[in-house]
Amino acid sequence: MSALEWYAHKSLGDGIFWIQERFYESGNRANIWLVRGSEQDVVIDTGLGLRSLPEYLYSSGLLQDCGAKEDAGRRPLLAVATHVHFDHSGGLYQFDQVAVHRAEAEALARGDNFETVTWLSDSEVVRAPSPGWRARQFRVQAVQPTLILQDDILNITRYY
Repeated sequence: MSALEWYAHKSLGDGIFWIQERFYESGNRANIWLVRGSEQDVVIDTGLGLRSLPEYLYSSGLLQDCGAKEDAGRRPLLAVATHVHFDHSGGLYQFDQVAVHRAEAEALARGDNFETVTWLSDSEVVRAPSPGWRARQFRVQAVQPTLILQDDILNITRYY
């Protein structure tokens, strides 16, 4: 299954988008947010990470792919975890820039599936992301944060 099939989005205006994982049906499903900025784009929470969220953002046209990552035309993309529960942090490994609060940075760097409260059942994933996929195989992948948050304020200027 492609990333375009796995995710869906809704524009809320002013460069803000609500994204969801279409085939993960659970009360634990995190809202994924994209805020397009004038100098940087920010993804807030990343879902399970069973399909590539960055691929979806570019393939769906939510973000402009101006060629290689080093291309000056592409704004930096930062993924921020509100907390490291699996449904919020599972896709962080797909991003080059990752921010998380200092209280959870070590758990994320270890891929600690106890602290990420990783519990997922086959019945919550109503369409397998790949042939033979089973929930018991799911783990939050270790990610070394590039930005440790404490009492920071992220200055996100909306893209107009």
